[in-house]
Amino acid sequence: MRTCLISLFALGTPLFAQSDLPRAVSPKASIQLDLATHHADRVVMKLTDGARRDDATLVAVLGARSARSLFAGLERELAALRTRVLAATPPGQRPPADLSLYYEVETRDAADSRALLAALNALPQVELAYPRELPTPPPGDIPPLTPSFVLQQGYRDAAPNGIGAFANQQLAGGWGQGITILDIEWGWWFDHEDLAALRPSSLVGPPVNNNSYNDHGLAVAGELVGDPDAFGVTGLSPDARFLTSTNYPATGYSVAAAIVRGMPSLQAGDVMLLEAQASTPLGLGPTEWVQADFDAIQNAVRAGVVVVEAAGNGGVNLDDPRLNGLFDVSVRDSGAIIVGASEGNTLVRASFSCYGARIDANGWGRNVASTGYGGLFSASGDRRQTYTATFNGTSSASPIVTGAAVALRGAALAQWDAARAAALDGAAIRALLRAHGTAMNPNQGIGRRHDLNLLLRAAGLQRGLHLQQRAVIGQGVGIETTPAFAASANDAWVTLGALAPANVPLSAPFVGVGCDRLLLDPTSLLALVNGTFASSPAVWSLPIPNSVDLRGVRYYLQGITLQAATGNLCATNSAMLFVEP
Repeated sequence: MRTCLISLFALGTPLFAQSDLPRAVSPKASIQLDLATHHADRVVMKLTDGARRDDATLVAVLGARSARSLFAGLERELAALRTRVLAATPPGQRPPADLSLYYEVETRDAADSRALLAALNALPQVELAYPRELPTPPPGDIPPLTPSFVLQQGYRDAAPNGIGAFANQQLAGGWGQGITILDIEWGWWFDHEDLAALRPSSLVGPPVNNNSYNDHGLAVAGELVGDPDAFGVTGLSPDARFLTSTNYPATGYSVAAAIVRGMPSLQAGDVMLLEAQASTPLGLGPTEWVQADFDAIQNAVRAGVVVVEAAGNGGVNLDDPRLNGLFDVSVRDSGAIIVGASEGNTLVRASFSCYGARIDANGWGRNVASTGYGGLFSASGDRRQTYTATFNGTSSASPIVTGAAVALRGAALAQWDAARAAALDGAAIRALLRAHGTAMNPNQGIGRRHDLNLLLRAAGLQRGLHLQQRAVIGQGVGIETTPAFAASANDAWVTLGALAPANVPLSAPFVGVGCDRLLLDPTSLLALVNGTFASSPAVWSLPIPNSVDLRGVRYYLQGITLQAATGNLCATNSAMLFVEP
């Protein structure tokens, strides 16, 4: 009997309904102006569907105060996003909020703001009015920043200490080829030696206005797209395209505007990382606490973008009733993957990390090695050659989980047909992250630390072909082939190799879910070795010649298995053999 190594997802069992994204707003009576976290002289007003800015009652309440779109200057992007969202909304489903109904109102002072908030929230045509949030620094760099000079990215280690980053390195597409990552935060330096993917052309929209956190942006980028070369760090997704959109341009701070600004550069299946946080009544929490940010995220998710969001560094219990259930997915769900932080490799929540049932996964929140800052290494103070071993916070945790989302999406694009790859969306990825990984012991309220081996197998992407170790010149690499059926000694296998990947459908006698794709370039295809299943899995060793010219070279492998009794053939996943620099 055939026992295909496929997940519930691959069988078509729904993990989560992407269209099922409930929306709610804060109770109007709960809105308060806090001068520590809000502008004294600005109010955000969200109109109800069908309400008009020129409504006579509303005009009378606003009086001579200036009111403009919260997304002023982004009218074209806003209209294009609305078109995408409406097209992606199934019949009978309510689309996410229309962002064109958001306005920013200028007031005289705090007293005037409080009076206007009360007056606006008394109107039925105003869904919600709330104080405009002050710029909130990204959720990283928890002091003290104790320098470490250990060149080790421990979060990449095998589970349970790390996430098993070799799993996505060896899987064709697992490094994010074909996927765009959009990082939203304050700023970046665009000239680091180890970040070829982060250059001035990466910036979407206006330039960085405040350089206070540019090293923060460098550290995030290093975790994701650090060059896979012989020096510095190696990112989790070095093949991905990396774009940036500042949430603090000269026009003012707004995560929601940065999302709208970045959306034209993203297609369904691309990944957005929100390195931002917001001030809740209980401390710093996820940026979606701000209603406009929540609605912008929900629009992006409905348009098919996978959104990963830092949980924030306020140590807030997101299940606290004082937050009005706004982090209860049965009440309100943006669709984002929210990430908490652990104390480095320990299975303990970092004290600063927000926690609760809404958290989907966690990553290292202490002592993450990456680019930027210079505590680990700095060449004569040149910012282009700076490295840290102490990047912290839910900011360091969120790129680790983003890397998992990119690995799943990239491998799906590389190895599946378009329709099947599209079904591995943000909802499916969120469900996989919740189900597969290292559990905190006891439960810490920050979800699991994902294990890429488990994730990729559960999704049906790591299926049949596996490299036992990294490729190093002068050494051998063990190649495992596992059949998608209970093997007998009469059943056969072959390992193929090619210089480049491909994705070509195969017809009968290739039978089974995922078994019917040739993933190697036909023009350079070679049969490397074959045999019968004397044992399962079948294992052979591929020697890597002792030549420095091979460092950094990529080679692609795929297995084919034959079940003798039926004559059925099955093609495995494709593995990328990357010779270590």
